[in-house]
Amino acid sequence: MPDRVRRVGVLGAIIVLLGVAVAGLVFGTGRPTDRAYELEQRLRCPVCKSVSIAESMSDTAVAMRATVSEQIEAGRSDQEIVAYFTERYGDWILLDPPAGGDTLPLWLIPLGVAAVAVVLVLTRRRPADEQGQLSDADRERVAEAVAGMRATADEEDRL
Repeated sequence: MPDRVRRVGVLGAIIVLLGVAVAGLVFGTGRPTDRAYELEQRLRCPVCKSVSIAESMSDTAVAMRATVSEQIEAGRSDQEIVAYFTERYGDWILLDPPAGGDTLPLWLIPLGVAAVAVVLVLTRRRPADEQGQLSDADRERVAEAVAGMRATADEEDRL
Protein backbone atom coordinates (compact mmCIF):
# COMPACT_ATOMS: atom_id res chain seq x y z
CA MET A 1 0.00 0.00 0.00
CA PRO A 2 2.73 2.59 0.79
CA ASP A 3 4.33 1.94 -2.62
CA ARG A 4 1.05 2.73 -4.34
CA VAL A 5 0.62 5.92 -2.29
CA ARG A 6 4.13 7.00 -3.27
CA ARG A 7 3.42 6.42 -6.97
CA VAL A 8 0.18 8.40 -6.79
CA GLY A 9 2.02 11.21 -4.98
CA VAL A 10 4.77 11.36 -7.59
CA LEU A 11 2.21 11.32 -10.39
CA GLY A 12 0.27 14.13 -8.67
CA ALA A 13 3.45 16.20 -8.26
CA ILE A 14 4.30 15.76 -11.94
CA ILE A 15 0.81 16.85 -12.97
CA VAL A 16 0.96 19.92 -10.73
CA LEU A 17 4.41 20.92 -12.06
CA LEU A 18 3.26 20.49 -15.66
CA GLY A 19 0.21 22.61 -14.90
CA VAL A 20 2.37 25.38 -13.45
CA ALA A 21 4.69 25.27 -16.48
CA VAL A 22 1.81 25.41 -18.95
CA ALA A 23 0.14 28.25 -17.03
CA GLY A 24 3.41 30.19 -17.03
CA LEU A 25 3.78 29.77 -20.78
CA VAL A 26 0.17 30.69 -21.51
CA PHE A 27 -0.30 33.58 -19.09
CA GLY A 28 3.28 34.75 -18.63
CA THR A 29 4.25 38.02 -20.21
CA GLY A 30 7.77 36.92 -20.99
CA ARG A 31 10.58 39.39 -21.10
CA PRO A 32 10.34 42.31 -23.47
CA THR A 33 12.55 42.16 -26.50
CA ASP A 34 15.66 44.27 -26.32
CA ARG A 35 15.64 46.27 -29.54
CA ALA A 36 19.20 47.51 -29.07
CA TYR A 37 20.52 43.96 -28.58
CA GLU A 38 18.70 42.72 -31.68
CA LEU A 39 20.25 45.49 -33.75
CA GLU A 40 23.68 44.86 -32.25
CA GLN A 41 23.39 41.18 -33.26
CA ARG A 42 22.98 42.24 -36.89
CA LEU A 43 26.13 44.40 -37.02
CA ARG A 44 29.64 42.98 -37.44
CA CYS A 45 32.48 44.14 -35.21
CA PRO A 46 35.08 45.89 -37.42
CA VAL A 47 37.89 44.73 -35.12
CA CYS A 48 36.91 41.11 -34.50
CA LYS A 49 35.33 40.62 -37.96
CA SER A 50 33.67 37.32 -37.08
CA VAL A 51 31.32 38.33 -34.26
CA SER A 52 28.60 40.89 -33.75
CA ILE A 53 29.12 44.09 -31.79
CA ALA A 54 26.80 42.63 -29.14
CA GLU A 55 29.35 39.88 -28.42
CA SER A 56 32.58 41.80 -28.92
CA MET A 57 34.39 43.56 -26.10
CA SER A 58 36.59 45.72 -28.35
CA ASP A 59 36.56 49.49 -27.84
CA THR A 60 35.08 49.95 -31.31
CA ALA A 61 32.20 47.58 -30.56
CA VAL A 62 31.52 49.35 -27.25
CA ALA A 63 31.38 52.70 -29.08
CA MET A 64 29.09 51.22 -31.74
CA ARG A 65 26.75 49.81 -29.07
CA ALA A 66 26.58 53.28 -27.50
CA THR A 67 25.75 54.76 -30.92
CA VAL A 68 22.95 52.20 -31.39
CA SER A 69 21.49 53.11 -27.98
CA GLU A 70 21.73 56.84 -28.73
CA GLN A 71 19.97 56.43 -32.05
CA ILE A 72 17.19 54.35 -30.47
CA GLU A 73 16.70 57.06 -27.85
CA ALA A 74 16.57 59.63 -30.65
CA GLY A 75 13.58 57.73 -32.10
CA ARG A 76 15.20 56.36 -35.24
CA SER A 77 13.81 53.20 -36.84
CA ASP A 78 15.77 49.96 -37.20
CA GLN A 79 16.21 50.61 -40.92
CA GLU A 80 17.58 54.09 -40.26
CA ILE A 81 20.07 52.78 -37.70
CA VAL A 82 21.26 50.01 -40.02
CA ALA A 83 21.53 52.54 -42.86
CA TYR A 84 23.63 54.78 -40.60
CA PHE A 85 26.22 52.01 -40.15
CA THR A 86 26.13 50.80 -43.77
CA GLU A 87 26.81 54.37 -44.97
CA ARG A 88 29.97 54.43 -42.88
CA TYR A 89 31.19 50.83 -43.29
CA GLY A 90 29.37 49.49 -46.34
CA ASP A 91 27.33 46.27 -46.55
CA TRP A 92 30.31 44.47 -45.00
CA ILE A 93 29.18 45.65 -41.55
CA LEU A 94 26.03 43.51 -41.79
CA LEU A 95 26.43 39.94 -40.58
CA ASP A 96 23.69 38.94 -43.06
CA PRO A 97 24.43 40.99 -46.16
CA PRO A 98 21.55 41.74 -48.55
CA ALA A 99 21.11 39.41 -51.51
CA GLY A 100 21.94 41.80 -54.31
CA GLY A 101 24.68 43.82 -55.93
CA ASP A 102 28.18 42.78 -54.91
CA THR A 103 26.93 40.15 -52.45
CA LEU A 104 24.74 38.28 -54.94
CA PRO A 105 27.50 35.70 -55.74
CA LEU A 106 27.76 34.95 -52.03
CA TRP A 107 24.13 33.86 -52.07
CA LEU A 108 24.22 32.07 -55.45
CA ILE A 109 27.41 30.01 -55.07
CA PRO A 110 26.04 27.73 -52.30
CA LEU A 111 22.84 27.23 -54.32
CA GLY A 112 24.87 26.29 -57.38
CA VAL A 113 27.03 23.85 -55.43
CA ALA A 114 23.93 22.25 -53.92
CA ALA A 115 22.29 21.94 -57.35
CA VAL A 116 25.39 20.27 -58.82
CA ALA A 117 25.56 17.86 -55.86
CA VAL A 118 21.90 16.89 -56.30
CA VAL A 119 22.37 16.32 -60.02
CA LEU A 120 25.46 14.17 -59.42
CA VAL A 121 23.70 12.05 -56.81
CA LEU A 122 20.60 11.56 -58.94
CA THR A 123 22.46 10.74 -62.15
CA ARG A 124 25.14 8.50 -60.67
CA ARG A 125 24.82 4.97 -61.98
CA ARG A 126 26.00 2.06 -59.94
CA PRO A 127 27.44 -1.05 -61.60
CA ALA A 128 25.24 -4.16 -61.57
CA ASP A 129 27.30 -5.83 -58.84
CA GLU A 130 26.62 -2.84 -56.52
CA GLN A 131 22.87 -3.03 -57.12
CA GLY A 132 22.42 -6.13 -55.01
CA GLN A 133 23.57 -8.64 -57.62
CA LEU A 134 25.89 -11.29 -56.24
CA SER A 135 28.62 -12.88 -58.27
CA ASP A 136 28.64 -16.66 -58.67
CA ALA A 137 31.56 -17.00 -56.25
CA ASP A 138 29.68 -15.00 -53.61
CA ARG A 139 26.56 -17.14 -54.10
CA GLU A 140 28.61 -20.31 -53.55
CA ARG A 141 30.16 -18.92 -50.34
CA VAL A 142 26.73 -17.98 -49.00
CA ALA A 143 25.32 -21.42 -49.86
CA GLU A 144 28.25 -23.13 -48.10
CA ALA A 145 27.84 -20.95 -45.02
CA VAL A 146 24.10 -21.67 -44.85
CA ALA A 147 24.70 -25.40 -45.27
CA GLY A 148 27.31 -25.33 -42.49
CA MET A 149 24.96 -23.48 -40.14
CA ARG A 150 22.14 -25.94 -40.86
CA ALA A 151 24.41 -28.90 -40.17
CA THR A 152 25.49 -27.35 -36.85
CA ALA A 153 21.87 -26.64 -35.90
CA ASP A 154 20.81 -30.21 -36.78
CA GLU A 155 23.61 -31.65 -34.59
CA GLU A 156 22.57 -29.44 -31.67
CA ASP A 157 18.94 -30.51 -32.06
CA ARG A 158 19.93 -34.18 -31.87
CA LEU A 159 21.76 -33.68 -28.58
